[in-house]
Amino acid sequence: MANSQSTFSKYLKPTFFNYGFIEILFSFIISITMLVLSFNYKKQNSDLKILLIDYLRPLSSILVFPVEKFTNVLEQLYFIVEIKDKNKELLSKLEDYETQLNELYHLEIENLELKNLLNLKSPPSSHKVAGRIINDPINFASQNIFIDVGYDDNVKINNPVLNHNGLIGRIIKVYKNSSEVLLLTDPKSNLPVVSLKSNLRFFVSGNLNGFSIKHLEGYKNLINDEMVLSTNSSGYFKEGIRVGKIVKVGNKIYVKPLARKEDSKYIKVLVYNFKKNQPFSRK
Repeated sequence: MANSQSTFSKYLKPTFFNYGFIEILFSFIISITMLVLSFNYKKQNSDLKILLIDYLRPLSSILVFPVEKFTNVLEQLYFIVEIKDKNKELLSKLEDYETQLNELYHLEIENLELKNLLNLKSPPSSHKVAGRIINDPINFASQNIFIDVGYDDNVKINNPVLNHNGLIGRIIKVYKNSSEVLLLTDPKSNLPVVSLKSNLRFFVSGNLNGFSIKHLEGYKNLINDEMVLSTNSSGYFKEGIRVGKIVKVGNKIYVKPLARKEDSKYIKVLVYNFKKNQPFSRK
């Protein structure tokens, strides 16, 4: 008997294993008690849950509100960033389309100018050389321009230069692959012409507003809006090249040029083979 008491007393001693056993036993009892209560007081538990939910609902709303707002703000920020990236992409595409459209317009204008130049009716010549203006210096003292055809293209000094509207000048210097052109509107330019209807011969001199009429006494006999053509009096121009039209405003009479250098960058040179040799410069 004494041995059994000593054995039972071991479980009552406050050792580490005894504490663990007591905790397990206590937890088991509480679990059983809660289980029994949950079955016996089922309605009371449900009411308690509903009561707790009603009391805690405002608190949950308060806690959820900033979270929802923060989430909405983040979504809006992501949306704005996405819209900005999309906007940049669309702007880039729009710029590319505008560039392509401008190039198409430019090509269309060039095509039209070239067609007009090819359709231009000009007096017979040995051959015609097409080119374009490559240098147009801004100089009020001179109206000279440079074109991209020269000695290699058989261009010679005094060959007339036209655009699709008519005569704009003549060659004054020839280089290997370019030429210098004196425009008719240059003050140094003097050209013998004839009026088509009144058949009056005179000279036109260049100025910024058009052509001044020179060496004509009966200028009042000129007819308004009649065509003025070149003559061969100078020895290097063929007759029949359109130069301008007569304009009569009150007592003022002048010749309005048909063509200006601003009309087009494309030109046509009429090349003639005259019997007399024409000088040229090789550079």
